[in-house]
Formats: sequence, C-alpha cells, structure tokens
Amino acid sequence: MRRYALTALLIGSLVAAAVLGLYFTGVFEGPAAWLGETYRGSGFFPDTEMSRVGWLEILLITVTSLGVAWCLVDIPQLGHKILVFMTILVVLMGLSPTFALYGKLFEPFSCMTAALLAATAGIIYAGTELGMRKRVLQNVLGPRVSRTILDEMMSAPEPPDFSGAVREVSVLTVRVFNDGDLREKMEPTEVLKMSNLFLRSTSDFLKSKGGYLDESGPDLVRVFFGMLKPSETHAEEACRAALELRTRLQNLNQECETRWFHRLQFGVAVSSGSMTVGVYGSPQHYFYSGVGAETDFSRRLAHANLRYDSDVLISARTFLIVSDKVEVRPMEMFYDPDEDVMSEIYQILAMKEQFTDEERQRRDQFWQGVIFYREAKYEEALDLFSRARVPGVEDGPVNFFIERTQGFLTNPDQEHAEDSYELTDEGHARLLGMM
Repeated sequence: MRRYALTALLIGSLVAAAVLGLYFTGVFEGPAAWLGETYRGSGFFPDTEMSRVGWLEILLITVTSLGVAWCLVDIPQLGHKILVFMTILVVLMGLSPTFALYGKLFEPFSCMTAALLAATAGIIYAGTELGMRKRVLQNVLGPRVSRTILDEMMSAPEPPDFSGAVREVSVLTVRVFNDGDLREKMEPTEVLKMSNLFLRSTSDFLKSKGGYLDESGPDLVRVFFGMLKPSETHAEEACRAALELRTRLQNLNQECETRWFHRLQFGVAVSSGSMTVGVYGSPQHYFYSGVGAETDFSRRLAHANLRYDSDVLISARTFLIVSDKVEVRPMEMFYDPDEDVMSEIYQILAMKEQFTDEERQRRDQFWQGVIFYREAKYEEALDLFSRARVPGVEDGPVNFFIERTQGFLTNPDQEHAEDSYELTDEGHARLLGMM
C-alpha cells in the first residue's frame, strides 16, 4: 500500500508540474478566450466580461493530477479505473458552465489535460508486475487473509509465487460438535446468528494472527500457517493462535449462553507437515489452497477432542517442532496401518513462559499416570491421575483416564473387550481410523 501511495504521489506530482508549466506559459489562454466568447454568445450566460478564477484552476490541476493518479494506481479493476476517469472528466466539464452562470470563467482544458496524462501514466504502471500485484492478490487470496498480510505481500520485493510449491505447513482446525443439537433446539434464525457470530469471531481472529483461511463453515474453520511463504515458525504461530483462540471461544460461549441459553461444544487441533500449495481450479473458479495428509489428520484430531473432553490437541510432528516452546500432556497412541507408523497426540496446555511450577508438577503426575496406564499398572495410574486433578476444577482428560482406569480395575476383562475393534492387536494404541 505504501508503494502504491508513493507511486501515485510521484506520478501526480510530475503531471501537475508539467501541466502547471504549460499553464503559466499561456498554452491554455487561447482555449480559455474561445470558451469565454462562446459563453457570451450563447444567450444562456451573462453577456458581460467574465472574470477568471485562476487560483481555482491551479488548485484543481494539482488535485486532479494527484487524485487521478491515486485512483488509477490503487483501483485493481480496469473497468473501475475507466469509470472513475470518465466521472472526473464529466465533473470537470460541468464545473465550467456552472461557474459561467455566475459570471466566472473557468477553463477546464488544463485540468482535463492533467487528468488524461495522470490516467495514461497510471494505466501504464498498472500494466507492470507491481501495478498488477494488487489485482492478482485480491483475485487469488481475496478476503482469506488479513489486510496486514495483503499489504506485506504487495510491498514485498519479490512477486508472489502461486505456481506451486511443497512447503512445511501447520493446519489449525476448529470444529463444532453440537451443531446438530443446536438446530433441533433453536429457531433457524437464531442458529444462523449464533453460527455467524462463531464464524466472525474465529475467522477474523485467526486471520489477524497470520493464518490463511482455507475453509469456513458453520461447523468447521480451517486455516494454514506457513502456506503463503516459507516460515520456520509456522508451528509456533499456530500453537499460540490455538491457545488464544481457546480463551476467545470460552468467552464466546459465555455470550452465547447469555443470548441464546446454549453453548458451543468445540475442539481445536494443530497438525504440521508437508503440503503441495498453489492455485487450484478452473479459469472461472480458482482458489489458493494446499493438498496433503495433514488437512484430513487435523480434522480428525480436532474431532478427537470430543473423545477426551479436551480443547486443543496437537500432532506428534507439531510437538517435535515446538517442544521447546509449549507445555503439553499426552493423550493416546495412534497407529496408521497404511503407513505402518505409530504416533502420539498431545493436549497443549500453555506456552512455556506462562506455565507455573504447580501446573508443571500436576502435568508430570498426569504424564507418569499415562505411562502406568499403558503398562496396565492401573492402581499406580489411578493414584497419579487423582493427584493430577485440580480440586474443584473440571478436567476432561483427567476424568477420561480416571474413568477408564477405574473400569479396568473393576472389570479386568474390559481391557480386552471394550472397544477392541478400535485398538491394535497389542491393545496399547488406537487405530487411526477410530480417531
């Protein structure tokens, strides 16, 4: 945006200087005299000597040069550029007979010359890569990025590359689990208002954090971090955004409960990996997006929050990248039979600088409890899970593991019977398809 403003200022200043030079050398005196004679002989205007409004002509030359240059440089669509230019010409031509009705002679030829020169220079600049960049970015990215990101890309020294690339990307997905229940219990207009409030709050916030809004619907919002340009901090940015979003959604739930007496049940997930990014679609309908396994995995991971009653989960790959930045606790192991890969998922608790010693102690107890749980040492696991619980505070994942541990202690056969179709043969990892 700053580059466009400076370019328009340069074009406008040069055009104004050139036209004012012609004006002061008397180039427009002949057309002005002819125009005055035409007005006096027409019978529609006062038949007296008209006085010139030279100060206004000088002012309008300057304003027209700068204004036309700015409009034609900044407006991305060619049709809109032409419309603005023609409107300015009509206004300038209309000023002359209007002043003539009051006995003032205003010659529009100098201002129209300034408008024509500024428009020509603006259109020439708009044909360059820098001049077309705004139109390209708006057509490809549209409202899917924040204004700040759009301005940074317009001011970048290198043009954006949408031809296709493989990049390390973090996918942040937000899912609403109880949209079906809300539709049954609320009026359609109220459901629409509640859904739009969720979409505005979530989408606008994630875009402000640098995310690219890939999908936005009543029950799912997905953004990519690190997709528009290579970034070494995409996972950290996504995790920070997810933690801040958790607080915002909790506040949003308070507003929803006050207005509609219902709450949103949501889950957030972050998954990182390689994706092929670029412009997909036909010439009539195209969009910038990414293709890779992380898109589906992030969607599944967000849904896994429903199982554990957690809020924000991250993948093993994401944790590997940000392990020195965030504090987490483990949930379950998952096995992908297609890739023959075992991986773990984690609940993200806080950034390291915001984690207290007491929270770290309870987290460590929970972690050790999970280890005992996987080793089928259920009495030791139950003791640690109970100590990890904060009195008076609901903790979904702690409750989840306590209930399962108690179930195994009460009914040892449950270890091999319950949900056995969801587990691997060894029983300590859940199949990926059951996430």
